Amino acid sequence: MSRERRTFRRFLVSSRGVCCWVAVAFTACQKQAADRADSAAPSAASPARIDSARRAETARASTPVATTSACVSEGEWQQCSVEKRLTDAGYVPINKGTSPAGVFPVPGTTYVLGSAQLHIYIFKSAKEREQALAAIDTTAVTRRGSDAPWPTRPTLITSNNLVGVLVSDNGQLIERVQLAITAGLPRASH
Repeated sequence: MSRERRTFRRFLVSSRGVCCWVAVAFTACQKQAADRADSAAPSAASPARIDSARRAETARASTPVATTSACVSEGEWQQCSVEKRLTDAGYVPINKGTSPAGVFPVPGTTYVLGSAQLHIYIFKSAKEREQALAAIDTTAVTRRGSDAPWPTRPTLITSNNLVGVLVSDNGQLIERVQLAITAGLPRASH
């Protein structure tokens, strides 16, 4: 091996040489990313790109819940305030649609929180929620005399006009979700 080659090799292995190679690689990646962004710009003549954009939009619709700043709730729970509270607690709530019917007289929404399911039922008032809970076996979270629709033992969570049914066997997750929901009524951000 020649002397020049050994010197070059030492330079590459030295910290200065590593920094130079990282800078060169970073610059090359930045240029490639910019080139890809330019070529990915949609054009009216490319139906494949339009179809790809539609697929991406559809994928976003089934991804985690995005809370909006238009959710101004004060005092009473709303779906958006539940989603915001869960997000603020560090969860990524994924809306999976309608909760099991027949337990409560109002429709519910199911959220997936990791391996757990949280079913949220929102009533018009706290009084309406209390009346609905009077007909419920609060241990099994089902109407008295009915079979429970939950695959494992649920945890009942109540706050003002909200009833949450958390289906999980993870004690730490149960405690964190209970604290997130019962930590007080939603307040508008100022």
